[in-house]
Amino acid sequence: MERQWYKGDTHLHTLLSDGKHTKGQLVEMCKDKGLDFMIITDHNNNSVEESYYDGDILVIQGQELTEYPGHVNVWGKKVPDEPSFTLRTAEDYAEVIQRCKDAGAVVSVNHPFCSNCPFRLNLEDYDFDCVEVWNTIQHSDNMKNRDWWVGQLLKGKHIGAVGGSDFHDNRYGMPLLAMPMTVVYAESNTADDILSAIKEGRSVVTNDTKSSMIYLTCGDANVGDTVKLSDSQKAELKVTNLKKGHKITVYNNEKVIYEHTASKNSPTFMTSFDIEEAGFIRAEITYKFTPLIKKVYTAVESKFLHGDGNVPDFIWAFTNPIWVEE
Repeated sequence: MERQWYKGDTHLHTLLSDGKHTKGQLVEMCKDKGLDFMIITDHNNNSVEESYYDGDILVIQGQELTEYPGHVNVWGKKVPDEPSFTLRTAEDYAEVIQRCKDAGAVVSVNHPFCSNCPFRLNLEDYDFDCVEVWNTIQHSDNMKNRDWWVGQLLKGKHIGAVGGSDFHDNRYGMPLLAMPMTVVYAESNTADDILSAIKEGRSVVTNDTKSSMIYLTCGDANVGDTVKLSDSQKAELKVTNLKKGHKITVYNNEKVIYEHTASKNSPTFMTSFDIEEAGFIRAEITYKFTPLIKKVYTAVESKFLHGDGNVPDFIWAFTNPIWVEE
């Protein structure tokens, strides 16, 4: 079956935990955003008994395991234990995560380097399928998540990266739903196919439903695929809705092999380039704040995220890798 791109949000909360909307209200809000799928992940609560369709939108069963040592999303299958269960030690986490995976669930570690609720155990001790690199509106902690994920890729570990809005309500007057959005290249819009594609790294994360989209390919291969290194093999990049001042960077492992900063808004930008070495390629779009906005953002992060006053360039969109073999 030919794959297609499906838009979704992987991290959502309802009144059944600490969200502000009923499940029905949240479904309608996601429909209004034009999403193809959504994953409801109430804290320590199987609020969706099994995945289902509400009209054209797929509602995927999920739960966020939430205790002081760290937050973990479990997608597609119910957590085998009913609340309340004990999650205090590394052994507690290892046991419940393994039981979820044995049941067929896809397991993602959430916002692991969050200043307020990080994953306080050793990340290397757990066989996570995915990592939530981008949690809610963009902030400096997400760049720490990104750096850890890239470190895992450089070790050869295939771990899918996702974004999730962690939506509870539209706080501070901001439309936070589907910010960011995970766009998945799947065989169909079913729970099994969406989650398999996420686990395999067949996704792109972008700022919102109207944001830039990155299409990174190499011949017939797309993100999540593996290609052979060849002198004649070229990779192709297509970006839609590229904004003036935004910078596209393509990495071949740690090495930058292509860069472009947009001099104007562009509905479609395309280029191609050579792959230089085995490992992987990935692409991201970053942007800089104006001095005034950066000053405001620095003050906000210092107050709420214990920031160090050093606000980095933020990601607007990024791809999972295409893997490259000798």
